Amino acid sequence: MALKGKLYGMGNPLLDMTAVVDENYLKKYELQPNNAILAEDKHRPIYDELLNENYKVSYSPGGATQNTIRVAQWYLKEQDATTFVGCIGQDTFGDKLKACMKKEG
Repeated sequence: MALKGKLYGMGNPLLDMTAVVDENYLKKYELQPNNAILAEDKHRPIYDELLNENYKVSYSPGGATQNTIRVAQWYLKEQDATTFVGCIGQDTFGDKLKACMKKEG
């Protein structure tokens, strides 16, 4: 049975970023080890630094609706059984998010 587009989700897509940094880097931005944050203006420079200063960064799609759609897609095991709609920027991070979601089916 074809399930193409049978489950639809609309929400706020997030791009989760994970990187290994030293203690000085954490102090610089008032961050705690092994913690997730919602970025503030004081964190804006982090994005360029992680991209341009040879840190190993892993990216994964995030946000409640996007995560729900990802799990459903994984569970259904049929290409394009789900659809997710949300707004992203036309920038490097938007491209990374699209690539992550495409990889997940």
